[in-house]
Amino acid sequence: MITAAGDAVLAGCSALAGACAALDHVRGLLTMSLDALIERDRSATPVPARAVLVLNDDPAGLDTMKRMLEPLGVPVILAATAREARDALDSRQPPCAIVADYYLGHGETCAALLRDRRPRTRAVIVTGAVDVARIEGIARGVGADLRDVPITLEAQDALCALVASYLPPEST
Repeated sequence: MITAAGDAVLAGCSALAGACAALDHVRGLLTMSLDALIERDRSATPVPARAVLVLNDDPAGLDTMKRMLEPLGVPVILAATAREARDALDSRQPPCAIVADYYLGHGETCAALLRDRRPRTRAVIVTGAVDVARIEGIARGVGADLRDVPITLEAQDALCALVASYLPPEST
């Protein structure tokens, strides 16, 4: 009987020691500066490739955006579904930029995909199906730029310049 009680006390002490170690770990994380947390997250994620992911459920939209972005001189990865886009983003060399249509069909939007992207991947939401003002809060919430579908040459040039600004410098 005494042995069982002693074992229970020892087990309780062991559990308490484990909890104290976990608490010390959490305390250490809380004392890290925001810059240190960001750097830790960046170092834990792969460096993105100089590539652009285009997400659009409309084949004509995919083709148009590919032709518009090809002059940037980087690979343009095409995805017609959020699943295809997530596969590209989860690869060993994820793209550094995303150009995503807001509405993807079947009531789905690109918001969840953009919210969950890696820290170094920049994004722009491009939409023609909804007034940009109606979704600017969503774009801000997922950390993405927001543009209307570029119809004019000036708007196309502006979108290309924005995406080019997302690209990291070429390595030598």
